[in-house]
Amino acid sequence: MFQIDRSYIDHINLESLQSRIWDIRTDFKDDPTLPQLSTFDIKEKDFEDYLERKQHYEDFKESWRSRRLFILAVAFILPVALFSLFMPQGTQPWLAYLAAFLVCALVALVYATISMVRGSKFRDNPYERFINALLLWDEQRKQSKS
Repeated sequence: MFQIDRSYIDHINLESLQSRIWDIRTDFKDDPTLPQLSTFDIKEKDFEDYLERKQHYEDFKESWRSRRLFILAVAFILPVALFSLFMPQGTQPWLAYLAAFLVCALVALVYATISMVRGSKFRDNPYERFINALLLWDEQRKQSKS
């Protein structure tokens, strides 16, 4: 099969889940074994909206992965610097490190909570079953080819 050039679509990363689903559905739309939306009782517009929301969630997770070391470093260095500026002489320096560690833990906990709440919307629904069926179909197609 040929690949369709979608470089004119600026808001979709060509390596994304959304793009992969789009490629499977457009490149193999005439294949009778391809899972169909009607089988899962899903409307096309609803699925597109869901896929866009899921892609935003995936982008959120990816942005955290790419920036987490910087965010945690700032969250650690800031309390240590503030404690060193404002701590009276003779105070134990490990208190600054403990406070910095607690700030880092709080940042990680807030991210985990946000991610868990956002991710709960994308579990066990017909849209996810359809996406999983498409991805499984594509994997089986690739394995039968080789």
